[in-house]
Amino acid sequence: MKPIAVVGFGLRFPGAPTPGSFWQVIREGRDTSRCVPAGRWALPANLALAGSEPEFDRVRTQRGCFIDLPEGDLGDLDENLAHSLDPSVRLAVIAGVEAAGSLGKDLDPDRTRVILGQLLLPTDSTSAMADSIIGDTIEEIVLEARGREDRRPRGTPSCHPLDRYDASLPAAALQRALRLRGGASTLDAACASSLYSIAIACQDLSAHRCDAVLAGGVSRPDSLFTQMGFSQLRALSPEGKCRPFDDRGQGLLVGEGAGVLLLKRLDDALLAADPVLGVIHGIGLSNDRSGALLAPSGEGQLRALLAAYKQAGWSPEDVDYIECHATGTPVG
Repeated sequence: MKPIAVVGFGLRFPGAPTPGSFWQVIREGRDTSRCVPAGRWALPANLALAGSEPEFDRVRTQRGCFIDLPEGDLGDLDENLAHSLDPSVRLAVIAGVEAAGSLGKDLDPDRTRVILGQLLLPTDSTSAMADSIIGDTIEEIVLEARGREDRRPRGTPSCHPLDRYDASLPAAALQRALRLRGGASTLDAACASSLYSIAIACQDLSAHRCDAVLAGGVSRPDSLFTQMGFSQLRALSPEGKCRPFDDRGQGLLVGEGAGVLLLKRLDDALLAADPVLGVIHGIGLSNDRSGALLAPSGEGQLRALLAAYKQAGWSPEDVDYIECHATGTPVG
């Protein structure tokens, strides 16, 4: 793989609306979790909350790393449209436009791609669609079984029709916001989605299939769904605190946000006198052959690490900062 330069980046994370503030959160080890904001869940938080042990249809904690509706540059995307779409779309567009920055005007629209990682979980909008359509059917069945007539008004989704394309919409909207024509795609590789999108971007750049890529990830699902799902998996921390690499760890906390990098081949970035913020020298990928959802295979992780070191020509002694997927679950 040819060296790939990071020439721009944009982000929106809990407690960190700017790149500088995000670095401060990391340096200070700040806990950005909080109780779920009012109105985010379909029912009051106290009605959904249970004790530390999992219970059907109950969550173990109402704390998470939630992000407020972001404000920022939407590029050429219509502002009224952006505000009517699911928040995940606006989140991806703002982070992506920020990543393109002043270099955006110099990008060849036919040679610039968008690749975003996104876990394909229900969003606020798709949950609203399901509630208005499937929810009506379920209520009819329940009331009929009890011999009662359903006279409730029929529901209508309180979201934009485009939100039904929840998998592809954030990347497509970012491409539209920057008037790019090189293609936009979304992938779901679970917790590795954003890193996997960067790996594919680097491969495309090395093969000269494009000259620039906006790559990264966005996550802003229906938080009651994720809170409930991880509670039932016994993976959500009942104390509302994530303790990675700590034998006191009882689980993870769900987070939200978006981060996007603008990538170019290093030679091209130097030729154009672009700001080189970092260089990617190696990437390692592997698929677990024996891992499970909450217990990935150590052998598979080692294969990925060794491949990255080999490609970069480095050894572990050359590394002085590591960011890793540390869930804080007892198994993790």
